[in-house]
Amino acid sequence: MWVEKTPSYGDQIRVNRGFYSHHGIYASKDSVFHFAPPGATETLDPSKARIIETSLEEFLKGGILQVRCYTEEELKRKRSPKEIVACAKSHLGEGNYDIVSNNCEHFSNLCAFGTKESNQVQAVFSFLFGGK
Repeated sequence: MWVEKTPSYGDQIRVNRGFYSHHGIYASKDSVFHFAPPGATETLDPSKARIIETSLEEFLKGGILQVRCYTEEELKRKRSPKEIVACAKSHLGEGNYDIVSNNCEHFSNLCAFGTKESNQVQAVFSFLFGGK
């Protein structure tokens, strides 16, 4: 579940971009880790996307911030905030963006849980292939 609230160190955050939600890891208002083109003026070219560190304002681009709230089961698997941010930092500069297998939601979940998962991708596949 996602809620509009002030994030804390190590939180998974997202912002709605219309057709999809953009995900990242919050460390401070000046430090959010996420997949994006390395230059602010570049168009979104997936081949140029990298894990970068930006301000929260730049991450949001005027959108509304949402913070992930975890189920009891997720809390059992979730890493500590310190481990989440350390994981995010360790991936700075990495590329290989792929909308199906290595997108911003995969990165966020990798940092938080140690596994790449994307509910957005799963929802599209379920829609297209009837849950198979």
